[in-house]
This record gives sequence, structure tokens and C-alpha cells, in this order.
Amino acid sequence: MTEHGLSDLAVVYRAKGLVDGEIIRGFLEAQGIPANVSQEAAGKIYGLTIGDLGVAEVLVRAQDEQRALELLREMEAGEFENEILVSEQTDQKTFGPQSTPEEDELRERKKVLILGTANSARSQMAEAVVNNDCWDRWVAFSAGTNPAAAINPWALRVLEEADIFHQGEPKSVDVFRGQDFDLIITVCDDARETCPVWLGEANRIHIGFEDPAAVEGSGAEKLEAFRKTLRLIRAAIPAVLKHYE
Repeated sequence: MTEHGLSDLAVVYRAKGLVDGEIIRGFLEAQGIPANVSQEAAGKIYGLTIGDLGVAEVLVRAQDEQRALELLREMEAGEFENEILVSEQTDQKTFGPQSTPEEDELRERKKVLILGTANSARSQMAEAVVNNDCWDRWVAFSAGTNPAAAINPWALRVLEEADIFHQGEPKSVDVFRGQDFDLIITVCDDARETCPVWLGEANRIHIGFEDPAAVEGSGAEKLEAFRKTLRLIRAAIPAVLKHYE
């Protein structure tokens, strides 16, 4: 989606976890309707790896809502079963929403945990970037060693500017105790130094970014600091992930 704020989006489908949500998103986009999948709460994120805990919402632009609902009704009636759809924009083949091969491919995505201190800015932006830019190969989670009460509003603003939909919440790294990850990335020096021992040393890397929340000055200066950090994250982290695929 481009040039649309969150208020312009409509929920057209509630899926059981991100895997199902991404399949529905692919179906709608193959039909020419831009769509996105919300990642609002921890339960929705965990839907990928822990059963059906939580739901994921598939969203489209308000002007596409009725057409999307019609297509989904046709889909549920079985009209698109086992059909391979082709996106006009990318010319990439996308399996229909009831295709088992596509679902299996999504379930095989690698998992990356991105750690910050407060889990309110850099790590949240990095999580959103990976789930937006690398969604077909990776699923990202983020946490903090000392989580804040809420996401920094400047982080949410620059993500929306970049047309990256993200609704998360700061979480303690302890939430992920006992889970396995293909890669752990720390994005601030403090998180690197205080990363819990139980996460292990394997496939842990550090990609440091200056803290945009520490920038003082006018609102315009703070906004530019967050924009710069998002640009750096978007350039660096997906490139690094390619080496671990």
C-alpha cells in the first residue's frame, strides 16, 4: 500500500495467526488489491509458532473493502481452490489461499529476534522492516532488556511514512525464554552487553544504530533523526539476513 494512513484501512479478514494472514494477503494482492497484515499484539505474533493463539487482521484500503469482501466470499466458496494466481505488478506466481505448498513455505520461514534496551524505537522499527521487506523468508520478533511502557510515537510515524504497517508493544526478552531462533540481533550497545545468557551464543550478531530517541531539538530534528535511523535499518538488516538464509 502507498500514500494511505492507518485511518484509511479496513479490516476484511481475521486469520488464525500470521501464516494464514499472509496467505490471504497474497491472494488479495494477486487479484490487484493491495493488502497488509496487522501484527498488533504479542498473541498475534505468536500465532505463527504457538498454535492459534491470537488472530491476525488483513487490511485493505477503504475503497477496496467491498471488492475484497466479495473475493473472499468467492474464495470461501471454493472458486479459487488450487488455483495459481499471477500478480500483474511483479509477474511472480502466487499460490491461492487454499494451497498447501504455499502454506508450508511460509511455515518454513526463519525466525529472528531483535533486541534493544527499551524495545520502543530501534528494535521495533527493525522488526517492522523485516516483517515488511523479508516476510517471505523471515519472521521477526523484538524485545527489550528493560522495556518501556509504549512504542516511541516518532518510530510509528516514520514507519507509517514508509508505508510499513506495524502495531506492536514493548516486551521483555524473558517472554521468549525457551524459544528457538535462527538469529538474534542486538541493535544497541546496552542490549549487547546485557543480553541474557540463556539465549546462547550461536548466531548472535550486533548491528548498532545510534538512538534517535536521544536526539534533542525541535520536532523536525527528532523526526529527521528517526527517518535516518529507519533508512539505515532498512539498508542494513535485510542485507545481513541474506547471509543467514
